[in-house]
Amino acid sequence: MDRPSVPRFMLQGLALVALFVGATAALEEGISLFGFDIPMSPHAGFEKNPFFAFNQWINQMILPPAMLQYFEDRMTIKQAHYSVTYLRDFVAGTLLYYMVAGLWHLWIYHVRGERYFKKQGATMPSREIILDQIQLAQLSMFVYAGLPVFSEWLIEEGYTLAYWSIDEIGGWPIYVAYTAAYLACVEIGIYWMHRTLHTNKFLYKYVHGLHHKYNKPELLSPWASVAFNPLDGILQACPYVICLFIVPCHYLTHVLMLFFTAVWATNIHDALDGNTEPIMGSKYHTKHHTHYHVNFGQFFIFCDWFWGTLSAPGDSRRMKLA
Repeated sequence: MDRPSVPRFMLQGLALVALFVGATAALEEGISLFGFDIPMSPHAGFEKNPFFAFNQWINQMILPPAMLQYFEDRMTIKQAHYSVTYLRDFVAGTLLYYMVAGLWHLWIYHVRGERYFKKQGATMPSREIILDQIQLAQLSMFVYAGLPVFSEWLIEEGYTLAYWSIDEIGGWPIYVAYTAAYLACVEIGIYWMHRTLHTNKFLYKYVHGLHHKYNKPELLSPWASVAFNPLDGILQACPYVICLFIVPCHYLTHVLMLFFTAVWATNIHDALDGNTEPIMGSKYHTKHHTHYHVNFGQFFIFCDWFWGTLSAPGDSRRMKLA
């Protein structure tokens, strides 16, 4: 395939970095407005741990006090903290899945269904397929929610290069550079992890192949985003954790990227055909589901182009957005 437009790739890459930078700045400001003050943990060993304090603060804001007290009465401080954090992440992940997939479902199948499907002779996924995807996603969520908890533990124990304040690493220019490097590292890591899940016969048969039973456009939907073996989801998301040992990343930026990934996964499984190059849009991921050994990237097509696995959908693809 022809070389992707480098200026356009760099421009959209910088736009994505700018999105995370701006969201991090807004979140930092919003947290201060809500009264979060470091340190806030009264527990020995955690007085100056902003990561632990932040998660404890979030838990106290959104979970019933009786639930928090229940765990604290029966466990050590750490055990209670991570048990509650798991419940928080499980509930938050489930709500995010239903909200994002539900809104996207409403938009593409009902609000724009006439244009995206009926006028182009395309077939919408059946009710049975969607229910199958929801059931698989919900079952996977019980295990998949454990990865961010493990990530929290690594960060709170000081094993990673994650940092809390932009001032810690010398200001905004260095923060932006680190954010770009972390995003690039994650993109490469996910590309190779995803590719390995296809090239390793054992991993494909017993881990990743379940997700690829949705191997036609009419079998894909926004609900398929996390309809996978939970180990599959953990392996594909683990570069977000592994790269914290390689490149410093602002803690809130790390959290925002995980959130954005969940939204992005919903979008790329809708089987629509929009021109998003060099972004790895849904038309590329649809071809990944139908052809298996192409288009392994997450956000960008660059890794697939560089390592020879990029396959652009032909002009005959239906369900065009234009």
